Amino acid sequence: MSLESNALYIALFIRDDPPKPNDYHWALYYYHNSTSSSSGMKYHIRNEGNGWMAAHGLESGAGILKTFLLVGLVHIASIPPTPLAQESLDRVFRSHDGQLNEDETITCRTWALKVLLRQLQEQLGVLDGIELEMLEQEVMEWGNQYRFEASRNVQPRPVGKSRYLTM
Repeated sequence: MSLESNALYIALFIRDDPPKPNDYHWALYYYHNSTSSSSGMKYHIRNEGNGWMAAHGLESGAGILKTFLLVGLVHIASIPPTPLAQESLDRVFRSHDGQLNEDETITCRTWALKVLLRQLQEQLGVLDGIELEMLEQEVMEWGNQYRFEASRNVQPRPVGKSRYLTM
């Protein structure tokens, strides 16, 4: 399956080899333009020593699919192809960058699910009506199916669609 334009994905990465079930680094990936080398943005936070830091950046669709330790991408939402929607998405994803270490319970997973995706529901109507706990469970189960392929660097990486995908 190929990436769809104007689509939001959860990217899962294994942390250990052999990979443990339900133990992933979580990121969000917004793929917006299939005709450009800067076709997407990867949004995630990393634990650096004693705290978390934002690590957002441009990432092509082809590039992210070849990333070391990537399990794969799960398509969770379609984003309206308007400049306003794209600016709002970027603003939401960066809105907690300066406050990451104020919440002792934050992880890359909670950042992606409970902080940002909840804000997308509230501000853009994306993922409206979806129980994030159910989405989290679905993504974990999906990752568990493919985690060993990631440790063996099997190509191409899988791209799935959430059953909760909103259009």
